[in-house]
Amino acid sequence: MMNRLVIVGAGGFGREMHSWVKTSPRWCQSFAIGSVVFVDDDVPKAPVRAPIISTVRDYRPADVDLVFCAIGAPSARREVSKLLSQRDARMGTFVHDRAVLGDDVQLGRGSIVCPDVLITCDVLIGENVHINIGSTIAHDVIIGDFVTVSPACNLNGNVKIEDGAFLGTGVTVIPGKSVGQNSLIGAGSLVLKNIPPQVTAFGNPCVIVGRRSA
Repeated sequence: MMNRLVIVGAGGFGREMHSWVKTSPRWCQSFAIGSVVFVDDDVPKAPVRAPIISTVRDYRPADVDLVFCAIGAPSARREVSKLLSQRDARMGTFVHDRAVLGDDVQLGRGSIVCPDVLITCDVLIGENVHINIGSTIAHDVIIGDFVTVSPACNLNGNVKIEDGAFLGTGVTVIPGKSVGQNSLIGAGSLVLKNIPPQVTAFGNPCVIVGRRSA
């Protein structure tokens, strides 16, 4: 029996995921993917190259559905994923054919690993995590649930990224440092010291520039 891949969120990241699935024949074969559809509350202005079959509110998972939440914002992804879980959606784990994973890399359900990502060894990644194009995750890194790692980030050894954090494009975190829960690190930042929870931080070196609501 063939499975139907359901991408929840037809915005930029969801449409990118659709493209990546089409360039991952080994992954599609291993999960017996026969078709791809979207679920979204809106019809995006940009081209969507697969049917939008339902709104989030009205979607009811079928037995053959393998579901991914491709909403970029961690807080919104958490809320929608909670709803999907309540409806017994079967959440998948996507690793693009061109990603490289070393020994003892653990991926939580719902997580998405994009092309040209390198994850070395002894890495723990939580649920519903997005690791975008060309990022590097080194040894002994721990990434919590609902984290977004934007393109070309570098997480060095023994880094910890807590639940709900968002790392902008090109962020580097030096070995042994942490980013707190729900914090946002601006693009191009170099994290040289621990970043506390619930803040916005930016720069080289990265400094706190604001507070975020819970």
